[in-house]
Amino acid sequence: MLGALFSPDLSPAYLAALAGPIAETLALTLAAVSVAVVAGTLLALASALDAWPGRMLTSVGTALRAVPDLTLAVLCVVLFGLGAGAALVALALYYTASAAKAFAGLLAAVPRAPVRALAGTGAGGAVQALWGLLPLAAPQMTAYGTFVFECAFRAAVVVGAVGGGGIGAELVGSLAAFDLPRASTCIIVTVALALLLERGALFVRMHPRAIAALLALGLALAIAWWPRILPGDHGLRAASGLAAPYLPAEQWRALPRLLAETFAMAAGATLLAAVLALPLAFACSRTASAPALRLISRIGAAVLRAMPEAVWALVLVLWLGIGPAVGAAALFLHSLGALVRLFADTIDAAEPTARRAVLRTGAGRATAALYGALPLAAGALGTHAAFRFDWNLRMATVLGLIGAGGIGQELYEAQQLMHYGELSAWLLVTAAMLIGTERAVAALTGAWRKRVGVEPTRDWLTAPPGFEVRTRHRARFSSIHAAAVPSAPSR
Repeated sequence: MLGALFSPDLSPAYLAALAGPIAETLALTLAAVSVAVVAGTLLALASALDAWPGRMLTSVGTALRAVPDLTLAVLCVVLFGLGAGAALVALALYYTASAAKAFAGLLAAVPRAPVRALAGTGAGGAVQALWGLLPLAAPQMTAYGTFVFECAFRAAVVVGAVGGGGIGAELVGSLAAFDLPRASTCIIVTVALALLLERGALFVRMHPRAIAALLALGLALAIAWWPRILPGDHGLRAASGLAAPYLPAEQWRALPRLLAETFAMAAGATLLAAVLALPLAFACSRTASAPALRLISRIGAAVLRAMPEAVWALVLVLWLGIGPAVGAAALFLHSLGALVRLFADTIDAAEPTARRAVLRTGAGRATAALYGALPLAAGALGTHAAFRFDWNLRMATVLGLIGAGGIGQELYEAQQLMHYGELSAWLLVTAAMLIGTERAVAALTGAWRKRVGVEPTRDWLTAPPGFEVRTRHRARFSSIHAAAVPSAPSR
């Protein structure tokens, strides 16, 4: 079986057949992100103006962010049926909520002097926001938008597992048929596209004029694919069932065990990944390692994080079987790749004065990074790890949909059996768990920053986890996970 997985089907006929699913996934990603960026910008501006629609929709966005994107996709498939339309609605809703929160945080961090100057001329609130806030926040909002595109591509692959179409549907179909050579081809294509999109995102950041054309194309695709009809009879029955959440007594008794499974997957994967990522980060650091070692390490980390957690789980289930072990292993592998890069970029972005002072004593580059940069980066590193746990908890819920146990598996079984009252109840449990965890993580990271002597600012508390900004300054890469590095906002 292992040999078949490492023997991809590279025949011209199959590669040509993959062109359609690949194009569908890329188009779905662009459409969803375009809707999210435009709608998120409008909501963030309304929030910056303290307008009541912004405040109301911000609360709605908080609820949407508490439901993982794949879970939203399951719900949209129930309401709208299979196909790209349901996937588009799910991804657009989820990433609109995420973008609105991030953009609002970035606008809140903009200096207010230009706004006060415009106010002094008698300009209204809309003019102040459009000409005083938006231009100053635009570079960081652009960077976050490209980051969202990278994440949404991985999500678009995953939603194929629940009927969203594209390369994800082809991968799931190949695995279900035990056609491992074709499944291997799909995985290779997914990883290659994810790596290419990282480079493409850097190009867009350096050439922001391309954004308008991409947004126009994406919005046109969204209009073409958006569901044009209301849910049919099945969808209406599902909606009525969702409005009456219910859990039988045996599921209430199982709830503590399911919560423990979900938390254990996320915590175990995060802890192990963070412990191993720290030494590997020095191998990836531009200030601490040799070029050859850095290149090899960064390629390895990129491959690990290029495969979505759900794809890792689909592959690992062939050897480990279903259960929490599969979920923990998938979360660990993806988290290792993500944290290695985050840790390395954070070490590189640390104030260089102390590192240079250590170098002048005759110490090597690794020693200088260890004693000169690592202490200064401790606050950011702790924030990365904490918010990675928050991310992994969301993904642990998602992985339950493919047999990894926990709450997600119960949610998926309720959907498959059309027990929509139970599905609604599990959605509420998931949302409550994630909202509570998000607040706890925010409190813990605040305490960690104070312990290591880092003063939090407003944008640190509002920016999203894992948002990385590539620049040509400060070692070219600078990252913020929950905006932990103040020079630039930042998976």
